[in-house]
Amino acid sequence: MPETLDWGKLSEDTKENTKKIPFEQNKKYFTKIAFDVFQYNNSPVDSLWVLETDDSDGKQYLVAKYEDTDNTLETTSSWTAILDTEKKNITLAYKNIPIQRFASAEFGFTEDDAFIFQKTLIQKLSSDKSFIEKFIKSLPKEKQEMLLTHFKLV
Repeated sequence: MPETLDWGKLSEDTKENTKKIPFEQNKKYFTKIAFDVFQYNNSPVDSLWVLETDDSDGKQYLVAKYEDTDNTLETTSSWTAILDTEKKNITLAYKNIPIQRFASAEFGFTEDDAFIFQKTLIQKLSSDKSFIEKFIKSLPKEKQEMLLTHFKLV
């Protein structure tokens, strides 16, 4: 009798597991925030990944600690902060238009704590009207006018 192919098993074996990824080739995309806990850089949501060693192959993997849902993420802010791959600059944007670049050399954050600066910046701009006003006043006139007139901010 000829051997038959188990299409279901083959599908599972070839399907990429997006909740478990190899650590070594992907570590540059993550920031360590605790002993064995990492956060994906530039993630619009708080997603935590835990470093685990696979007993079957001895390799290290980052395993996602979140649940897949069909719900769409709803954001309450139009602000985004993008951390560059070297973790030395954060670009702040409003409605996907770059507004300001924050350099680690000027603002004193390191590669290890850049994500804290990034997250705090977004939290303050999403919830603190006084912070927004002070931030806008610190910008060059043309950017102030754009935010105040075009986007009707503040």
